[in-house]
Amino acid sequence: MQTYLIIADDFTGANDTGLQLVRRSVKVRVQIGRPGLLPPSYSLVLDTESRNLSPQRAREAVQASLLDMDMASFSVVMKKIDSTLRGNIVEEVREVAKRMQASIIVVATAFPDMGRICRDSVVYVHDKPLRETEHGKDPLKPVTEDNLSNLFSPFNRVVHLSVDTIRARSWPMLRDGVVVCDSTTNEDLNLIAGWALSLNRKVLFVGSAGLGEALVNQHYPSKPILGLVASLSEVTRRQVLYAQNRGISTVSVSVCDLLVQKGIHSYAERVRLLLSQNKDVLLIASSVLEPSEYKASIETGRGLGLSESQVGNAVRLALSTIAKEVMETHELGGLFLTGGDTAFGILELLKISEVEIKGEVLLGLPLLEVVGSKYASLKLVTKAGAFGGDDAIAYALRVLREL
Repeated sequence: MQTYLIIADDFTGANDTGLQLVRRSVKVRVQIGRPGLLPPSYSLVLDTESRNLSPQRAREAVQASLLDMDMASFSVVMKKIDSTLRGNIVEEVREVAKRMQASIIVVATAFPDMGRICRDSVVYVHDKPLRETEHGKDPLKPVTEDNLSNLFSPFNRVVHLSVDTIRARSWPMLRDGVVVCDSTTNEDLNLIAGWALSLNRKVLFVGSAGLGEALVNQHYPSKPILGLVASLSEVTRRQVLYAQNRGISTVSVSVCDLLVQKGIHSYAERVRLLLSQNKDVLLIASSVLEPSEYKASIETGRGLGLSESQVGNAVRLALSTIAKEVMETHELGGLFLTGGDTAFGILELLKISEVEIKGEVLLGLPLLEVVGSKYASLKLVTKAGAFGGDDAIAYALRVLREL
């Protein structure tokens, strides 16, 4: 059983990071100030309530909180910091690292789901450098440094890893020091966490809730989700783009290829490859993102003697055929289906005739469970094409991951 010690500097931050553990069924207690008794196998989120203290008092608060703590009894130690760099970050990280005798400090502050990323060591909020946001212009306590390499320069050695380096898995050989990691997607954070956990060193992790989720993903991996998207609505287009910007993989299938049954197996192989890397995948008709593709499909359909409605049915059937082929070799955590015809098409192909409504993911997005058939207990989320906010698809995939 992996257990986690997360040291936060405020109560809300403690809770949102602890929530990442609970989503994987890790038992968590949040304690404020000095730690108390903890039931066996529980993880601890310790709130030192030190964010708004002076640097000296913040150091003292962390020292007092950790005085009697057996930090070695936890599998993973993380210093939770604010993703917009508020608080006494350097002072508190130094105290925690000293107390646990950490040799390597891995810093990854990104929280992509909230629009907070790190690129070239600089923290961005919704694509704007942190110092140019409201956090850098706060009249009482503005953030004056948004470059993490500069922020951690008081430490003896600071190494910066770019996104390209991380995705290439070109990890440095280190004995000690601070490693500042860029990250723009959840997958980047997962790569960082996997690498750092594999080191034969005492590692202190420094980051926000995004890093907390990545760490628990390494110990409690979930099955990937497959989404089928053929809706032509502008709402769905925005939702797919939002999901892509959050690092969710997409395989766009040419609607003309679908009509003539061209390359079906190669598209299925592309999906399989991504699923084998434990990535969620949206399998989309190319017309979802490119309206010109729809016009091209209508022209191709005419050449085949198909009406506009028959073209739509043929596209959905072919898309479902790819999904069925994939599901014959890969076990999924769930299916996301947008558009009533798309949903019915795949269920008919899979010979699923009964589902049970288990709840609601978002307003109007039901969570279903298959009853009977070889796919019994498979979880589904369905969405009408022109329904939901920009984050609806990304959020639905996340909920399915957590079941």
